Amino acid sequence: QRCCICRLWGASVTCRGRRCSRIFHFPCGSERGCVSQFFGEFKSFCWKHRPVQCVRAVQQDQTLCLICQEAVAGQPCYDTLVCPACASAWFHRRCIQGQALRSARHHFRCPLCQDVATFQEEMFRLGIKIPDG
Repeated sequence: QRCCICRLWGASVTCRGRRCSRIFHFPCGSERGCVSQFFGEFKSFCWKHRPVQCVRAVQQDQTLCLICQEAVAGQPCYDTLVCPACASAWFHRRCIQGQALRSARHHFRCPLCQDVATFQEEMFRLGIKIPDG
């Protein structure tokens, strides 16, 4: 199959969006904002059909990522995620992904409110890979 992003052959990741025929290489998809879920059926979604956060979160002035302390986007988006439990903890996708890889499932939780179940479920849904051990 031909990758819809780089146009080279060998693509094997298919978007699971309804009636979507996009196929891409995993690295190309990651660079373009595609989401792959690392649980259950291991579904992948293109940039148009990826899951989005439905969290009511209001920023106070300029909000910083709790991990790197740099500014985040003004609302949840692909690169900026919010804890669904407290709606007060904001992170860059790359920062929370690093935290997940370092913590693994047993210790991965919201750095602010310490929620585990709701936080992990949402991070999984949004394509954050959380290792088992």
